Amino acid sequence: MAAKKFLVTVIGFGLLVGAFVIGGCATTSTKHVNVSSDAVKCPSEISWDVAKSAYVTGFSCFVKPYKGKEMLQYKISFKNVSSKPLRFRVHIIDPVGKSVGGLVPRKGKPPAVKPGAEVSFVYPVPAYTSIPKKLSISIMEILPQ
Repeated sequence: MAAKKFLVTVIGFGLLVGAFVIGGCATTSTKHVNVSSDAVKCPSEISWDVAKSAYVTGFSCFVKPYKGKEMLQYKISFKNVSSKPLRFRVHIIDPVGKSVGGLVPRKGKPPAVKPGAEVSFVYPVPAYTSIPKKLSISIMEILPQ
């Protein structure tokens, strides 16, 4: 009888641990996507990780002259949909090439995007003249300094 009770306890504990592991993995791998359906004008396959406080209103990739040289450029536009002023960190990652990004806004007193305001920024990629097949784009909120 004790062996049966022990077996039931072990199996129950195993199922409980399994549920936590599977549930934990499912919640940590889910990324919030807050991108307008008609915002993307880029042929790359893009994976998004966008903060809940940002809403992407435009993204394009193109090759055109920048400071006298042909180069790949990314233009991203997004809106602060939160109720407080925020600063954002943008990462545009090419898994097999150069990645670009930075703080938005770059300057200010304090450097913050006001609630409801939309911002745009162009990121040139020096020495690249072709659009990558895949991109990963991340927009994270950070509190203004």
